Formats: sequence, C-alpha cells, structure tokens
Amino acid sequence: MFSKALFKQSCKANGTMWLIITCAVCFMLACVMLISGNGTIGDVKDSIQNTIINKEIDSELQKRSLNYYNNALDGTTEFDKLFANSVTDTLTYLVWLNSEPQRSDYANDFNYRLAYRAWFYSNPASGINTIAGKEYIKSHLAWQSKKPTKTVDMSDEEYNKLLEEWKKQSPLTEENAVTVAYTYALNDVQEYVLQKLQKQDKTITKDSLLYQEILGVVLYDINPNGVFNDKYTEHNEKVPSEYDIMSIINHLSTSDLTEYLVSDERIEYLRNRAENTAIFFIADNMTQVANVDKLLDALASYGITKERFDEFGYTYEKITDLATTTVITYRTRIEYIEKDLKESLTEGKITEEDYNKTLNEKNQSLTIEITDSLLSSLPEKVSGALKEVGQMDLYTMIVGSIFYKLAGLLLPIIYLIMASNNLIAGQVDSGSMAYVLSTSTKRKTIMFTQAVYLAGSLLAMVGLMTATSCVCLAIIHSEVGLTFGKLILLNLGAYLVLLALSGLCFLTSCYFDRSKRSMAIGGGLSIFALVASMLGLFGSEVMPSVIRLDALNYFNYTTIITLFDVMSIMDGTNAFIWKFIILLVLGGVGYVLGAIKFNKKDLPL
Repeated sequence: MFSKALFKQSCKANGTMWLIITCAVCFMLACVMLISGNGTIGDVKDSIQNTIINKEIDSELQKRSLNYYNNALDGTTEFDKLFANSVTDTLTYLVWLNSEPQRSDYANDFNYRLAYRAWFYSNPASGINTIAGKEYIKSHLAWQSKKPTKTVDMSDEEYNKLLEEWKKQSPLTEENAVTVAYTYALNDVQEYVLQKLQKQDKTITKDSLLYQEILGVVLYDINPNGVFNDKYTEHNEKVPSEYDIMSIINHLSTSDLTEYLVSDERIEYLRNRAENTAIFFIADNMTQVANVDKLLDALASYGITKERFDEFGYTYEKITDLATTTVITYRTRIEYIEKDLKESLTEGKITEEDYNKTLNEKNQSLTIEITDSLLSSLPEKVSGALKEVGQMDLYTMIVGSIFYKLAGLLLPIIYLIMASNNLIAGQVDSGSMAYVLSTSTKRKTIMFTQAVYLAGSLLAMVGLMTATSCVCLAIIHSEVGLTFGKLILLNLGAYLVLLALSGLCFLTSCYFDRSKRSMAIGGGLSIFALVASMLGLFGSEVMPSVIRLDALNYFNYTTIITLFDVMSIMDGTNAFIWKFIILLVLGGVGYVLGAIKFNKKDLPL
C-alpha cells in the first residue's frame, strides 16, 4: 500500500518548493506575531478603550451629580411646603390654647364666661388638615386627660408635686409644636419621594435601592439633628449649617410665608444647599466599595478590573472636582434660562403653561448637553465602532482572523495546488505515470503514497508553523488574549482547511489527464475559496461596524474556509468542533473519490 521509492521521488520533486513556502510562511507568521505583539497595537487599543471608559464614567458621574442636585432641590422645596403647612397648624393651635381667658383678667364671672365661650368656639381644630396638626391636638388632649386628681388622703404638698410633674410634660410650648411639625414634615417628604419615583416606575418600593438613594440625598440636604455630621468629618469636610427652618417660622408671624417660600432669597438658599449636598453625596457615594463594585459590573464588557479602575484615579477629590464643575455649569446656565423666561412671562409674551413647558424642555436639553459622553456625542456608527474597537482583542483578530484564516493560507494553498497537480495529473500529462505503472507498483499504492505525501507535507508545514507561533507567543511579554491552547487550535484549523482544499485538488488531479484542467478547476476553486473568505471578512462581525460592509458577508456562505471558526476558538465555545469535523470529512472524501476515480480511469498512452 505504501511505496518508499515513490514517496522519496515526490519529496525530491516538491521538496524545494515545500521548503521555500514553509520558510516564507513561518517568517511571515513570526513577523506578524512579534510586531503586532510588541505593545503598539495593545497600547492603541488600551488608549481608545481607556478614553471611552473615562468619558463614560465621567458622563455617568455628571448625570448622577445633576440628578442628586435636582432631587435634593426638589425634596427640600417640598419639605419647606410640608413644614410650613404643619408648623402653621401646630403653632395656630398653640396660640389658641395660650389665649385661653383667665378669670383674674375679668371683673366678674359673667364677663369671664362670655370671653371663655367666645374663645372656646374659636377652636381652630376644625380647620387643621395636616397630620402634624392633628397629632399635636391629640398629644394635647392626651396630656390634658392625664391631669392628676387630688384624693381624700392626699396632702396638698403631694398633690402640688404631682401637678408640677404633669405640667413639665406639657406639649404647650413652641418648641414642641415646631418639633412635631418638623418630624411629620420629614415623614411626609419620604412619602413624597416614593410617590414621585412610583410615577416613573410602579414597581419601586421603600426597599428599592433607587428610592433609598434619592431619599438619601434629600435627607443629607436637610441633615436632621446633624445625623450625617460624622460623614462630613470623615472626609475632612466642613459640617453644613443647620437647615434653616427659623426663617419659615419668622415669616409665619409676619403673614408673608407663602411669598417667602417662592422668593429669590429662599430659592437661592435651597440651591446653594442642594449644590453642596449633591457634590458631597456623589463623592462619598461613589467611593464606597459597594457602589464601585456596581460600576465595575457595568464595565465588565471592557475587561475593567478593580486594579485597572483604581488606575483611573477616581478618588474622592477627583469626583468632587468633576461634580462641582458640572453642577455649577448647570446652575449658571439654567438660572439664566429661568431669568429670561420669567421676563417673558412678566411681560405677557408667554403663558404660565408655556413657561413650565419651555423650562422643562430647556432643562432636559441642557442636562444632555452637559453630560454627553464621548460615544453619545459622536455619530451612531462612529461611536459604535469606537466601542467595538475598545472591546475587541486586536492582537487576536490580526493573528487569528487575518493571518491564520487568510494571509497565512495563501502560500500553502499555492503549494497544495502545484503539489497535487505534480503528484498525479502532471505525471499523467507528461507520460511518466506510464513508466511508474509499468513496474510492479499498483495504482492503489500510488494513490495511497501520493495522498500520504500531500497530507503529510501539509501537516509538516503546519507543524513548523505551530512551533514558530508558540515560540513567538512565549517571547511576547504584553498581555494578549491568545493562549497556547487557542494557538494550537488555530493551527489545527488551518491544517484542516488545507486538508479539505488539498482533497479537492487531489480529486481534480486524479480526474483530469491534463495539468491545465486540473489546475484550472482544483486551483481555481481553491483560490476562489480564499478570495471569497477575504471579501467575507469585511462583512463579518470580526470587523468594526464603521468599516463593515454587511453585503460582503454573503461571500462567507460560498467558501469552506468559513468552517474555520476563529471566533469560536477565541471565545472559548465549542461551535468550532463540528465545523472541524466537516472539514476533515471533506478532505477525506476528496482523497477517497480521487483514488477511486484514478483506479477506474483509462490512462492515455
């Protein structure tokens, strides 16, 4: 079945060509791997990736800064309204209680009873609607019901002592009235935040992280009883002054509270406080481990690790500077827009509805403008391409998809076309095959020997390519996604492609008696397969979308080289296995059919 003499003859006839092509392929492979792996390509890719990531993180932080600022401002504005209503009710009731007529102030019982009757029926309880006011009334009535009663066996001294203790628990003080109003305003603003968020998403509850986050920035702004003071001192920040509720109380007494709440003075105070709160809140929030981990999860597609994120330098100070610039820029521009619109509203050029609608539109567009990321500011195709480039492994693409699947196959295909023709059709065409058959060598032996030589020479060529590639990969010190295991699979895939094409060329060499026909059909189909694969590459997902021509992807369906699934190998999936099996079968079928055809055909004399 195997002829050593014939094998040596084939080696001698094709050895020089095999050696030249093998050396050329190994040299090109070494150049591609070493040059592309010297860090330059990786540096370019990392630079693009880092730029994209930095801009995306900056954009996200800017969005959060403005979100915190607007929510803090909205929350405290609502708190002012809630507190104003609550404290109006509690103090109104307190004032009424403290205005109770005293008998000593009247000359006789009749006048006292008239005054008391008038006072009693002026009870403001029926006009109180806030929960704070109602609870304050309840607390007063509950306290009143606990007034001690003197028993028969109780001395005056004991009774007076109990009476004094009871009086100490009296809610009939301005401080208690304000405290009740303050407490219930805090509770009401929490419900306000929840209802506001539920208008956007009905699934949000008090356990939702978004609710806790937005409520957190509002409570940070109010900072009730200095509960967050330790947070400020932890970062060596100045503790903010106590939230100003005294101005609200003072304006309550002057009967211009409603005007004060919407005055420039109060709005400026709330904006300044919201600005400081938002900046501190995001800087503190985004330096916490849990929130950093969430950000890393969002950046996982870019391969960003905790160590690499730390290299970006998003420290408390950097985030503070970024948030400060963002909020100040936003405030300056939105306040100018508001001023311009208010002038138009005052002059009657626009209605109140137009004012609110325009202000909302301007606010949205301004927010987008300030917080635009690099990708969102570019045309969609360009931004998509940059994102793809930032995420892809360029080294793997060059070595795997470009060299092994395309450039690295060119010379071996030329070799197998010429070698397969020389082994069978060339000898038939020249007449030397008749001399071989005139000996005791059988056709089956010739077929088997020539097939072994062709497949074996390709295997030896790929073997040297494998050794070269492994040495080059070991030399490369930069971090690449290519491993020795993947590299061996790439070489195996290249060999199976060459085996399948060599089977085709072996078949045509056995089928035709003329070299020109054998090379025209077998060689033409092999070259077409390579060219179609080259064209198909520019239509495949390997290429960034900016240079991808989807129409060229159809060429991938016209070539067996498509079965060499480089992406599957690189991604670590098993999709390439069944494709490799098909290539192996195609190669085997080509050799078998060629042998059968040669055994049965009549050779020209």
